[in-house]
Amino acid sequence: MLRILFLFLMIMISFFPILAEEKPTPPGPPKEGYYIVTYKNYGVNLEINVNGYDVRDGSSNEDSSGQADINYWILPEKNKIKIRLTERKGKQKENNGLSKEAEVKLFIGQKGQFPDEGILLQSFQWPTSTKDSLGEWTELEFNPTFIPPSQLWKQAEIITLTKEKESSIVEFAKEFTKILNTKDTKKILFWIQFRAKDTSEVRYYPYIEVDELKSIAGMTKAIGSNWKLEVRNIKFTLLCNNQILSVTNQKGEPIITSKKGASIPLYLSWIGGQWVIVR
Repeated sequence: MLRILFLFLMIMISFFPILAEEKPTPPGPPKEGYYIVTYKNYGVNLEINVNGYDVRDGSSNEDSSGQADINYWILPEKNKIKIRLTERKGKQKENNGLSKEAEVKLFIGQKGQFPDEGILLQSFQWPTSTKDSLGEWTELEFNPTFIPPSQLWKQAEIITLTKEKESSIVEFAKEFTKILNTKDTKKILFWIQFRAKDTSEVRYYPYIEVDELKSIAGMTKAIGSNWKLEVRNIKFTLLCNNQILSVTNQKGEPIITSKKGASIPLYLSWIGGQWVIVR
């Protein structure tokens, strides 16, 4: 009897490590990746705003579906996604009895994944998950599980707009337009270097100056010296905890354009006592 009991104990001891090894370790939150917003809307217009940046501006009167990488706009702390649905305008208002619906989702995806293969962080579905009326803003908040690599948030100061600051922005835009029209690739890169380096970091690909110069050379060859600046009715919009300033016309369009239809958005931050192109 004692021998049988001893053998039973030995068998249990030998099985214990095997049983312990079979316990799955729950995966931790990802330490890098891409914050991606996916959306679709039918029968209603859809606006999506992330920390002040318009992913969709709601002007389209058509059904749509798509996705947007928002790593550039993710803040180190609390982040906000604002969503608004509005009625269609004109003839598009009639949808022949088809259902009106919209969906917005926030995922964390990895390189090589489809967005819906990532981790779902937030979801908005209308009218099933929310009863908000058309025309009302819905706000979703989230704290990032990781912060996309960026030097911007460490360096950019909180912007307080004044008449002096607004005037200095116009002068900055004038000087930048002149630099673009020189077609001097090194001078142009000097003006956009922070943006080039930081957005490379945010997207997890290396910054290679030679490649940046080639890209600028291609642009200048295609556009030439045709850049012009429209300074009437400028609109200043603060984004991302007031650390980024968007400079547009009243319609939200870029103020630096070319005769060939190209345009350059202006996203500026106040760093080290001067304006810097950051996005």
